[in-house]
Amino acid sequence: MHFPLISPYLRWLQKGNPVGEVERYPEIDSKYQSSIPGVYIVGDLTGIPLLKLASESGAKVVKHIMADKDFAAGKGTGGDIRDVLIIGGGPAGVACALACGRQGLDYEILESSQLFSTIENFPKRKPILAKPDGYKEESPLSIKDGYKETLLEDLRAQIAGKTLRTRLGVRVEAIKPKGKDGMLTLVTDQGPLKAARVVVAIGKTGDARRLGIPGEDQPNVFNRLFDPGEFQGEDILVVGGGDSAVEAAAALAEAGNRVRLSYRKEALDRPKPENLERFEALRRDGSIEALFQSQPKAIRGGEAVIKTRDGEKTFKADEIFVLIGRELPTAFFKRSGLKIAGQKDRAWYVYLAAMLSFFSMLYFGKAGVARDLFQGAHSPSDFLAAYLTGPFSDAVTGKLSWSLNHYAWYSSLNFYLGWAGSLIFLASGTASLAIMIARRRTYFGTAWNRVKYGYFIAASLFFTWVYFHFLLGRTAGWVEEPTYYYSLLYSVTIVLFGVRRMMVKKTRYIRWQVLSLIVFQVFFLFLLPFHLYEPLIKANFSPDSYVMKEIFPSGKWSSFGLVLFWPLDMNDFGTSSFWTWFPFVQTFGILFLIVQQWGKGAYCGWICSCGGMAETLGDEYRVKAPHGKKAKGLDNIGQFVLAAAVLVTAFGYFTKGMGAHPAWVDTLRGMYKLSIDVFFAGVLGLGVYFFLSGRIWCRYGCPLAALMHVYSRFSRYRIFAEKKKCISCNICTKVCHMGIDVMNYANKGVPMNDVQCVRCSACVEACPTEVLAFGKIKDMSDTDNRTRQEVPAFPKDDWKAGIR
Repeated sequence: MHFPLISPYLRWLQKGNPVGEVERYPEIDSKYQSSIPGVYIVGDLTGIPLLKLASESGAKVVKHIMADKDFAAGKGTGGDIRDVLIIGGGPAGVACALACGRQGLDYEILESSQLFSTIENFPKRKPILAKPDGYKEESPLSIKDGYKETLLEDLRAQIAGKTLRTRLGVRVEAIKPKGKDGMLTLVTDQGPLKAARVVVAIGKTGDARRLGIPGEDQPNVFNRLFDPGEFQGEDILVVGGGDSAVEAAAALAEAGNRVRLSYRKEALDRPKPENLERFEALRRDGSIEALFQSQPKAIRGGEAVIKTRDGEKTFKADEIFVLIGRELPTAFFKRSGLKIAGQKDRAWYVYLAAMLSFFSMLYFGKAGVARDLFQGAHSPSDFLAAYLTGPFSDAVTGKLSWSLNHYAWYSSLNFYLGWAGSLIFLASGTASLAIMIARRRTYFGTAWNRVKYGYFIAASLFFTWVYFHFLLGRTAGWVEEPTYYYSLLYSVTIVLFGVRRMMVKKTRYIRWQVLSLIVFQVFFLFLLPFHLYEPLIKANFSPDSYVMKEIFPSGKWSSFGLVLFWPLDMNDFGTSSFWTWFPFVQTFGILFLIVQQWGKGAYCGWICSCGGMAETLGDEYRVKAPHGKKAKGLDNIGQFVLAAAVLVTAFGYFTKGMGAHPAWVDTLRGMYKLSIDVFFAGVLGLGVYFFLSGRIWCRYGCPLAALMHVYSRFSRYRIFAEKKKCISCNICTKVCHMGIDVMNYANKGVPMNDVQCVRCSACVEACPTEVLAFGKIKDMSDTDNRTRQEVPAFPKDDWKAGIR
């Protein structure tokens, strides 16, 4: 099911997703398990191109397999069925095999060539930098600094005398899901093989990436360098900006060649520091010429046409090395049914329709009037007819008001939009449930998935009942019960998924953050208005008291304004003297001081209910956030929303002060509430949670966040990076659900000061080498972020640093 207005927007946002040009790797969870239960992915295919961490992932995955109760029940079947089949004989695959041997598992490595064949294909004397430094290894296969030749010698020495069960020369074509016997089947060129678990450790075995320019197929164009010594005294062009390209350029220059490096960005920020130092030394002595912000356009014989900052130029190029990476084995993924990050099938659109229509029913419904559609209905056919035609009957339309005064049209329009949402949700929700049942091994294969998706189904069914019972089963102007039950549902969701986040990510920072979000949501936005207001406030203060007239002029609903600062909550502004001056103190005083000291995230990530939902329910969906220039270019939409909020507030306040109540002001307010409060923040903000991450509203629409972007110019808050420890794995950028290119800051050693940061600590916690840490700059005048301060303000063991 497609949405003509929203689907193109999603596709446009995701063109640069997940991180500009970052590849779409297979989806895996924190235990390396893929979308197919029992199939695990380790090594290069996890997105971290480091030999040491590839070896570590191969060893760690065995721990996760052994902890799987379902696996323990089926272990040791014997015969032709293995406990574990490992596809690939690189460092990750061999480390996995050694770990399996230690656990007494019946395993076998399947390798199409020979063990460590990828390393065999490295260039001669390629430097091996066993990053990250200081990493505590648990793998039985150790990776050490050196060169290609010394690494191979060391790896072979480590497995010498150990019986590795290996089958060489076998090519795996596909993985078939578990059959009736509960076993996975591998389709190979030597016949089917079965196992209880499969570990994919094949790395990037796809074709080399191409430039897509004329002449690229000429015999002097290569995508791999084997022996730099084969080339001497030649003009050589190297295209690329990663470690492979920089290492090749340096090796070719040291072999006595004249080398040019063409790279499309303005500087090299991805290679390891050691490679950069080597490259820059050769560049300074004239052995290498760097052509930054350049792009090859054509190759003609011994020449290359390159678009540079000064226009197109032709350079002599006897040999050309295009080293811009290798493609992933996507054909293998597709044959096996492995889900790729960002991949969309028909089910994706059905789920999107279900989410958007559910929150349309929820948000539009609770903002509209209630109308009894089923009065006099007795049989199922009567109920169906009343549901489909009742909204357009005289009994309903005759009681709806479309007057501009007091924007009466707002409630009537919301009634119809909520009804339309419920109609679509009944169809798309049923279809979604059918898909989940058909794919039950994916959705209900683990204990957490059973809890999570069971909760989603129960919550959907419950609020559907709330909608039909309270909004279509009675006639009233506005009904409170849907808002009450939604606040209850919101609170329960934050608690449930908050507990899960604390259990999965066991840092003290996350524990305190989640507890803070739970307290603000449960106490201020649920218990206080719905359960404590009557006995604690209304029962103890007279209607004429200052508390009731000034602080709670709207009754229980004024509680929301204590946490949701203007312009998030504009309902109470101007309703009393207190709510005329206090919002200024909140927004322009307290909030400014908070942002100045601790950054925008001190509110967005520790207090706000929208942030509370994003950091708990949205935690598993961070990597779905839009990244790249196009998505980043939309970050200023919130400034327009802020301007609209200022106009609506100002017009409403001043016309009320003059004793006037013009219909156009009411219309303006109603349009703002409908488009921003209900649709953008509610329907769209929550409707795309599982598709574009949980921070779409916070990032693009929130007017309070837009105001805090201005405040952030005066903030001392930063995320510091120890540049030398950065391994350019890009994990920090991937997990940022605000679309910040965190790695770009870390690579340069520049404190991260992007105004979108919400202090969620995902990048800090996920960094495998503890490069990042929260802190404050010492020089408040450094608003342009020119400092290179790397030492955080807090010791890394301090919970405020966000690491532990």
